[in-house]
Amino acid sequence: MARLEARVSDLERNVDRVMTKLDMFIEESREAREKLDADLREARGKHDADMRDMRERHDNDMREMRQSIDGMGKHVRNMSIVTIIGIAAMVVAVFLK
Repeated sequence: MARLEARVSDLERNVDRVMTKLDMFIEESREAREKLDADLREARGKHDADMRDMRERHDNDMREMRQSIDGMGKHVRNMSIVTIIGIAAMVVAVFLK
C-alpha cells in the first residue's frame, strides 16, 4: 500500500510539473502572439504610410503632367496663331506685289 501511495505521489508530482510546463508554454505562446500582433500592426502602419506617400507622389506627378500638357497646348495654340498670321502676311505680300 505504501508503494502504491508513493507511486500516486510521484504521478501527482509529474502531473504538477507537466501542468507548470503547460502553463509556461501557454504564457509564452500568448506573449509570442502579442508580439506578432504588435509587429503586424507596425508593419501595417508602415505599409499604409508608404501607400499614402506613393499615392501622393503619383497625384503630384499627374498634376505636373497635366500642367505640362496644358503648357504644351498653349504653346501649340500660340504657334498655330503665329503660323496663320505668317501665312496671311505672305498671302498679303504676294497680292501687294
